[in-house]
Amino acid sequence: MPSSITFLTIFLAIFVCYSEACPGLFGMGGGGGGCGCMPPAPPPPMCGCGGRKKRSLPEKPTFYGIAGKDQDVLCNTPELKEIIRQNMKPDQVDSSKALQNALEAKKLQRYIVVCSEHPFVYTTRIDTAYCGEKKFNHYCHVFAI
Repeated sequence: MPSSITFLTIFLAIFVCYSEACPGLFGMGGGGGGCGCMPPAPPPPMCGCGGRKKRSLPEKPTFYGIAGKDQDVLCNTPELKEIIRQNMKPDQVDSSKALQNALEAKKLQRYIVVCSEHPFVYTTRIDTAYCGEKKFNHYCHVFAI
């Protein structure tokens, strides 16, 4: 049976080998590598260097697909604008009904008509026909579905 001195000598020899190969393993300083015991790399700088770059946006919105001829951002279908102008009434409820009836009579597509006293924000797909107009004291918007 090996004595405790022999066991201690073998243990110290192994400890020295590992501590030289991986100096940071046991809390000792130093550099180098050997067994991947290096501390993790610092995070990339926050200045944006070498990372993902922001896309530049155009100053005015750009519409693709359907587009009105007069660059009207509220309308990409001039035919809808004309229907809205001709059928808006002094009251928002009457405007909504008149617009829906006019659109159904034309049988162009199926539409949603929204009339409101206040402007509102909406989002739609770029290939959707839409148009909006303010007349009298309210706004009406038409969206193809």
